[in-house]
Amino acid sequence: MPYRASELASEVAQAFLTALDTSLSRTYREEERSWRGEDREWRAQDMDFRVEERDWWHLEHLWRQENRKWRLEDIEQRVLENARWVWLRYAEKNRRDVEEKSEQLKSISNLSALIGGFAVVAFVELQFHDPETRPSQSEALITAYAATTALTVGLMLNSMVLCSFMLCSILRNGKTYVSEDEEAEYLYRCRRFALEFTSGDKPPLPKRSFERHWETRCEDDWRHAFRMFTCGVPVFMVNI
Repeated sequence: MPYRASELASEVAQAFLTALDTSLSRTYREEERSWRGEDREWRAQDMDFRVEERDWWHLEHLWRQENRKWRLEDIEQRVLENARWVWLRYAEKNRRDVEEKSEQLKSISNLSALIGGFAVVAFVELQFHDPETRPSQSEALITAYAATTALTVGLMLNSMVLCSFMLCSILRNGKTYVSEDEEAEYLYRCRRFALEFTSGDKPPLPKRSFERHWETRCEDDWRHAFRMFTCGVPVFMVNI
């Protein structure tokens, strides 16, 4: 009897331990299954996050490309704006040079015409008398007066005509140096300079300008006309 009681107790204990082990194993397996489900869910979320991160990196790469492209276009636009600003300064300087030279030529032409006309009027209004009635008049003095009058009129007339022709020339040609074709050609050269710039290169300048036109075409004629005017003024004063 004691043996069977101990055997029964052993079987009961073994059954209890087996049931406990089975229960613990089932609980562990359920917890492991739950953990694995959460792990799979986390991995799925991680994959979604990685996909979103990859898309974000792709969008950032596209944004960087667009930003780089925009910066290049902005630099090119700034180059064109700077070139246009320089061109506007050049056009304004050209306009002022034309106005300045026009005023000079107009002044000399008007003064020459005024002095020449006054000399002619003075010569016409001069009363000549017969030397027999007024022997005090000298023929040599009258001849000198006529010669100085003719010299004054000739110098002033040449100066006036030369200044008038030069004025017509610069007014006709002054606008050609700031035309749309000249502006487009200058902007194109500035853009090419910005794209192909190397150390030591100088920025482009307008090829044609009124200042160079005046120096090469008009400066000698202007000095000649002004020299005739300055020579005619003392002769006119002597004539008076």
